[in-house]
Amino acid sequence: MINKKIIIASSGTGGHVIPALNISELLLIKGYDVIWIGTKNGIENKLIKNKKIKLIHITSTGIRGKNFINKIKGLLNFMKSIFQSLKIIISNKPIFILGFGGYVSSSVSLAGFLYRLPVYAHESNSIAGSANKINNLITKRTFETFPNTFQKKSKVILSGNPLKKKFKNITGPDQKYKEKNQKINILIFGGSQGAKFFNENIPECFLHFSDSINIKHISGMNNKNKLEEQYKKYGVQVDVIEFSYEMEILYEWSDLIISRSGSMTLSEISSSGRASILIPYLYATDNHQLINARYLHENHAAVIIQEDNKFKENLNITIKHLLLNKNELYKMANNVKSLFPNDSSDIILQNIPELHEKLHNTAS
Repeated sequence: MINKKIIIASSGTGGHVIPALNISELLLIKGYDVIWIGTKNGIENKLIKNKKIKLIHITSTGIRGKNFINKIKGLLNFMKSIFQSLKIIISNKPIFILGFGGYVSSSVSLAGFLYRLPVYAHESNSIAGSANKINNLITKRTFETFPNTFQKKSKVILSGNPLKKKFKNITGPDQKYKEKNQKINILIFGGSQGAKFFNENIPECFLHFSDSINIKHISGMNNKNKLEEQYKKYGVQVDVIEFSYEMEILYEWSDLIISRSGSMTLSEISSSGRASILIPYLYATDNHQLINARYLHENHAAVIIQEDNKFKENLNITIKHLLLNKNELYKMANNVKSLFPNDSSDIILQNIPELHEKLHNTAS
């Protein structure tokens, strides 16, 4: 009997979970059984809607940045989670393990390695997290989103981030920016790690530009009314959206994106071919959002504005400059389009030989 079980290990932030979910959906289409190992409190519990994905929880907590007592608890949970993972592996006998970073992936990957299963890892950020630094030591292949995240080796493959196929259908920059619109469409979103700062500080920056722009601003849940009042105070028209499951439609509409610089956001901006102003999240682990953003900035594909006491002044100046020099929007959009592979999911799936080795893909 052909064994078609695969373990996906991912938990924590959307940057870990969303790429894992996109790959899982493709594996399901190809007829594989996806067993997802996560945690009880992870965002995967909200994001996984497909009932064909079997979600199993293990006890896994972080260690970095914790006090002494919680570090001890984290280490004990880490040991416990390895045994829990081994039990799941022995029970299901998957053909390989694919981890997407986050502390849960190390437990599962180490358990898989001990069980002599092929282990794969995907890193979404420009700076590898602690989990993937460990995972990379035992992987058969490691997939990176940004160039040179890991030391160059034959097993390290530049893949980019797996995205929804719908992003491939978005109008490209050549057509989008040649349309002579009087106003530019600005899409703003801060995500879970920035909605508050964006909501409180950005509306004022559009005070003198309301006749030149259209704005859609994703406020985050339960913030809609308060944000609308902010814009109203400055006499700026806005379409406030609490949350969207159809970001590709908003990217299609936009000419300029103002956002944080999480890996998935940058991959979506690149795939869409859109100009962007990036505001890195100050408290991101290893300051990875700033490093992510620099990759675009250094390739003349985005503007970076730091979250500091000159934020409003700098954003105001940048918007004014771009409104007076609209050709720069096209240049950024055109440059960003080529920064990441546009067939990330295919690159990952094609470089996992167990998906193609029928003779060895049998249940024991």
